[in-house]
Amino acid sequence: MIAPEVDVRASTSSPSLFTAGLLTVGLLTVGLLSLGLLGCGDEPAGPDAAIALDAIALDASRDDASPGEDAPDAPPAPDASAPTDAGATRCLGGVDHVEGSDALDDPRGRASVTFEGDRDACRRTYVLATTAPRRDELPATPRRVAEAEEGSALRTGHDLFDALFALALDEAREDSVASIEDWGFDEGRPMTCPSGGCFETGRLWRYVWTRDTSYAVDLGLGALDPQRALNSMLFKLSERRGGGGEELVQDTGTGGSYPVSTDRVVWALGASALLPSLEGEARASFADRAYGALLRTTRRDRDVAFDEARGLYRGETSFLDWREQSYPASTADDTAAIAESEALSTNVLHLHALRLTARLARARGEAALASAVEAAADALVARIREVFWDDARGELRAFTPGELDRAAVTRVDLLGTSLAILEGVVTPEEGRRALSRYPHFERGAPVFAPEQQYTAIYHNRAEWPFVTAYELLAAREARAYEVMTHAARTLVRSAALSLSNLENFEVPSGLPYVEDGAYSGPVVNSQRQLWSVAGYLAFVTRGLFGVRPTDEGLELDPRVPVALYREHLDGASRLTLEAWPVRGTGGERRAVSVILEVPELAGATSGALVPSEVRVDGARVEGPIPWASLGAESRIEVTLRVSASEAGTMNVVDPSDWRAVYGPRTPAITALSVEGGHLRVGFDLGGESADDVRVSVYRDGARIASDLDGTSYLDASWDAGSARTPCYAIETCFVASGTCSQHSAPACFWGASLERATSYYPASFALAGGVLASDHGRPHVGSWGDPGHLLSITHTAAQSGEHLIQLVYGNGAGPVSTGITAVTKRVLVEDLGTGDVVASGVVVMPQLGDWDRWARSTFARATLEAGHSYRVTITSDDATVNMSSFEHFARYTAGTGGDAPFARVNVSELVVLAR
Repeated sequence: MIAPEVDVRASTSSPSLFTAGLLTVGLLTVGLLSLGLLGCGDEPAGPDAAIALDAIALDASRDDASPGEDAPDAPPAPDASAPTDAGATRCLGGVDHVEGSDALDDPRGRASVTFEGDRDACRRTYVLATTAPRRDELPATPRRVAEAEEGSALRTGHDLFDALFALALDEAREDSVASIEDWGFDEGRPMTCPSGGCFETGRLWRYVWTRDTSYAVDLGLGALDPQRALNSMLFKLSERRGGGGEELVQDTGTGGSYPVSTDRVVWALGASALLPSLEGEARASFADRAYGALLRTTRRDRDVAFDEARGLYRGETSFLDWREQSYPASTADDTAAIAESEALSTNVLHLHALRLTARLARARGEAALASAVEAAADALVARIREVFWDDARGELRAFTPGELDRAAVTRVDLLGTSLAILEGVVTPEEGRRALSRYPHFERGAPVFAPEQQYTAIYHNRAEWPFVTAYELLAAREARAYEVMTHAARTLVRSAALSLSNLENFEVPSGLPYVEDGAYSGPVVNSQRQLWSVAGYLAFVTRGLFGVRPTDEGLELDPRVPVALYREHLDGASRLTLEAWPVRGTGGERRAVSVILEVPELAGATSGALVPSEVRVDGARVEGPIPWASLGAESRIEVTLRVSASEAGTMNVVDPSDWRAVYGPRTPAITALSVEGGHLRVGFDLGGESADDVRVSVYRDGARIASDLDGTSYLDASWDAGSARTPCYAIETCFVASGTCSQHSAPACFWGASLERATSYYPASFALAGGVLASDHGRPHVGSWGDPGHLLSITHTAAQSGEHLIQLVYGNGAGPVSTGITAVTKRVLVEDLGTGDVVASGVVVMPQLGDWDRWARSTFARATLEAGHSYRVTITSDDATVNMSSFEHFARYTAGTGGDAPFARVNVSELVVLAR
């Protein structure tokens, strides 16, 4: 348990598809795991453990060293075959030197740059130095960074700014490798990449992960090195072991991976960005494979993870995948609630996957299918807005907790918010409101808010540069220029002081490590983290210069916030991005040099510099620049003007007020009791003082009371004669700051004598497969779940209406934190009188870490009629497979599921609940 005597609150002041009948097809996943070493999405050993800096390599889920070895002090040699990041060098020069631009002073230390050789050389060699504390004292200071002779370069007149762009390119080259490895696969032996190499995920993460790679390719690596990006993306496709079409891989993760986590569709984000950078056969081949994999994946997700009644996809928040870091503490050991939850970010990624599938279908002439998928995407947009957009507060909520509590939590998620803005789920005005309201610290924006008390620093209390990069792009889209400037400032400061694009930082202090007892962290923090590297490149190329390849041509829309210009570039009359690659592979690569001509700013202090005229090789153009008009090297000149638009506002949190940083601890419902024909809800405030918090009560996903004090509430709107089972959850909010807790675990009133809950035990099961057993603490059906196994009961409904079906199960195939053997089964409900199948659903049984543990599955729904008898059957089908069924995981050596597909559980009870 986390030591209760250490109060994390004090630390903030320290410096420190879519239509019935679409068939499902095979899935896959790639990831990493071991019984102490986890996958990309998996967290390290956990906040319960004392974390020492020298133990990082052992605690990390994507380890670059075997147990007992130290992580290397320097990255491996980059792949010798790595292509340079552009075509022939363009030395444009003519950039004014900004005096005093060779250093950045900060309370954490000083970053500075000097030159090895001539500052005015066509390609420079920088010497970067810092006095700030660095994670693991790496990289060594000073650090030498040489611009590639045939590569890209930034020339703004600001020496440190230009050097940091060169640093990002250099770290992209360091992450360009000829082989990858992970302790969870092939027992750590290297795997050779195809010709052209792969991108590894970072210094501590030496593998290719779906999530990291896809976000990084979207942020810029698809343009920088399309062949390497292509190889990395294709590595995340797999057929089943027995053959069949490809699907996307869900990496190892929470509760045994898919479908507890369903954000493997993030792959579509990377694919969309990569396609415009490919030409000819390479593009056609990738488009074909992408279409097939996306079609099969979206069909399976529609069957397994999509809730038809809700109109949303279930599954964990994308990237925030360390349970109690961002979910209630109860999920540390039980992840079924996460599998039931609906996350903003993950639903936006499903939306993007649908849209890309539709575009690819339409390009192939499959108009009817494209229209069906587009309709599904449009419906999803409407539901995301309806459930997650809070117009009164001007924010997008992060997730809904689960089947019994569908009220969106009063919490925000920066990646989800940014993706929703970029995907057009909200209008630019709504996006500007959401970003302006989002809590920011002086040194960065947290990846979610409010923070969790008594929780280690990793996702909690942290800024992640790749998320900040997405915020910057979203702020650009929404014209929230103050937020865009803040994000840029964060990226510049963090890279300069660290001499690397790190994985994450403690957000109030901006430090790469803060000592805080049991909560110290970030628990793991890798140098040259791939998506952080790509995020910095995206800030410059997409954010400031507005360069973005599309299928139609090169989009060019520079946006330079006036405040950012005055802070870093004041005095420069032109900003130049030299030889940035935009399309093609190998010897056919194209590159553009973009020159931004800066006007006199006079007294302007807000708004942005925006384009007024664009010329390509001297010819004026409007709109996207057709590919046919670009040569192997083209010069694009953009005359900027000052936009008078307002910068917008920004919510800056004072970290000295811990109640503004953290939400209250999670409350709990302690009792439901009938009182005068109504229900009294008793609750515990989770350790917070009754004077400090006020309580909101939710029933069946709707708030029915707020601003309550005390420890109970009488629901006078419910009476004992009601035929419906009410389910309650509560939330507490600090009076002083308004920050709110996680929702309590839901509590339902199944009747005074539980008459609305009917349990069936093994003696009454009709079985095919499995064995009756009595070990592991209770009678059960053991070793059950292989293809062809069936379990059924007969149930006579006592009332009409919605019913929930749930299993009490054991799954010790792997730990709670990682793995590939979350078990999914089909629930079929047949009316014995008519022979009709009245319901078909899926239940998920995540890994529990120990076969002696028992837990409750997710729910399947059925509408039953009083007096009718039904056969409830639990079985497997083509859709209900886990990641162990895919060929990719035949290499998996860190736990169950590598040698052969594994989908067995023990079942001790089947419960039918009348709602």
